[in-house]
Amino acid sequence: MQIFFKNQLLFDLYEGRKTNNKIFRSNPKIIKQYHLVLLKLRKVDDLFQLKQFRGLKYEQLKGNLKGYSSIRLNGKYRLIFREVNSIEKNKILTILEIIEISNHYQ
Repeated sequence: MQIFFKNQLLFDLYEGRKTNNKIFRSNPKIIKQYHLVLLKLRKVDDLFQLKQFRGLKYEQLKGNLKGYSSIRLNGKYRLIFREVNSIEKNKILTILEIIEISNHYQ
């Protein structure tokens, strides 16, 4: 699975670059969990394989976030992403666009 990032902050966090964002700067555990989740996302061929990782609590979102999915980073934060399928050389390629790291309770 290929992964793309909606914004530079998400890409910088993935690349291990320092950020001025106070939420991530003050909570390195979120960044570590973000890296671990992205490694798992890269390894699966299809999103339904994420169900085997129960701790991730993969879910397809509803309401105004319909069309997006989420995975838990911890009890407070979740990673929101969108699945986009592309056809290359008669083969369907799954691409994930990482949208945001969201505070689930705000």
